[in-house]
Amino acid sequence: MVAVTPSLVRCLFLSVWQGWEDAVANWQEIPKGGINRGPNAVRKIWYNPAIVPLWGAIGLASVVCGGFIIKYFAGHTEISWSKTMRATYDHQGLSESRVASHNSHFGMRDLNKRDVNLFPFKFTAMDNIIKKHKVEVE
Repeated sequence: MVAVTPSLVRCLFLSVWQGWEDAVANWQEIPKGGINRGPNAVRKIWYNPAIVPLWGAIGLASVVCGGFIIKYFAGHTEISWSKTMRATYDHQGLSESRVASHNSHFGMRDLNKRDVNLFPFKFTAMDNIIKKHKVEVE
């Protein structure tokens, strides 16, 4: 049985570390020659028209997430950046603009209260359904 000493651990660690360096010593991200040569070699390797919708979805999700984070930190009534608001014990609703921003909900609060037609989807608001099926009783 071999005793595990600090020098043995160091030796094993260095051999693994150096083995990793040796494995990637000649690695090239953009290969030379072949079908990938020329001034637009990066585009030939990394661009594919099939990934454009993926990048679109990632971009849209980033914009929505970033917008929500900015709206949250800039307009939430419980987050106070000013010293006078933080000094007030109960500062909920002191800033009318922050209350209005907090209550706006990205304009989505009234989205389900109107008809939305985006082919092939058709959403009918509950009020319009009630008006359509309501029976007047005399």
